[in-house]
Amino acid sequence: MAGGIHLWPVVDLADLLDVLDLGDVGPGRFRARNVTSTLPTTLGSQTLAQAVVAAERTVPHMAVQSLHGVFPRGGYADREVDVRVEVVQSGRALATVQVSFRQEGREHARVLAMLSVDEPDFLAHGAAIPAEVPGPEECAELPCALLPWEVRTLGGADAVALDLAAPPALDVWMRCDKAPDLPGISRALLAHGSEGFLGPTAMRPYPQDEIDRRGGRGPSAMLAQTITFHRPFTMHDWLLLRCESPYAGGGRMFTRIQIFTRTGELVASVDAQGVMRAATR
Repeated sequence: MAGGIHLWPVVDLADLLDVLDLGDVGPGRFRARNVTSTLPTTLGSQTLAQAVVAAERTVPHMAVQSLHGVFPRGGYADREVDVRVEVVQSGRALATVQVSFRQEGREHARVLAMLSVDEPDFLAHGAAIPAEVPGPEECAELPCALLPWEVRTLGGADAVALDLAAPPALDVWMRCDKAPDLPGISRALLAHGSEGFLGPTAMRPYPQDEIDRRGGRGPSAMLAQTITFHRPFTMHDWLLLRCESPYAGGGRMFTRIQIFTRTGELVASVDAQGVMRAATR
């Protein structure tokens, strides 16, 4: 296989949208299931997406502004999930909730979410897309099984080829025009979609022979991820994910992403820390 496209588990869009339809159990309580993927464990990306839905269902007059998720252990993909939302604080402009994901009394993920009402600008500035970044029409399809929608990057699958040695940075365009064009769904899908390139970006400087020399790729997973939504957006239009990994070491990788609209507006930012170890460790 020319590219490292086998790195991602397979997810179906209809299945992903279905698991976002949480079942009400009681105040701040929901019942959920997990997407059916090629992995036996719960996907952290799906958990973040469900946290958006749970938080906004609990505080319906506000929208999620930021999420910080931690994933202390793996959940079981084939078991239902008890989702519990604790309202830490709720005021006129801001609210904070804690979303816990449990299976059979065992917690495997926790997300702290801050919600906000829409407020007018006082100060306003944002990062810009460099002029040299190619648009989606100039890019090739990048098959990414985790993201069941359009994904493009310069070079297509070759941009994540296993024999590639390149800087730890990657520009990716994506859009999903087959999902409902609703703000909450867009936030949930972007939360899910932002995880797919965190690990591949950190691995870009290391071709397969270098990975093999270091003992081979062992277990890898996201440990913590923070997403901040700056501006409204729609997944029906192209979004640019500017990914970079400024640090890897000590069995950890750190990656950040800035997310822009086609017109250059910064709409979200992501920071994440993951574990990546050698197979022989």
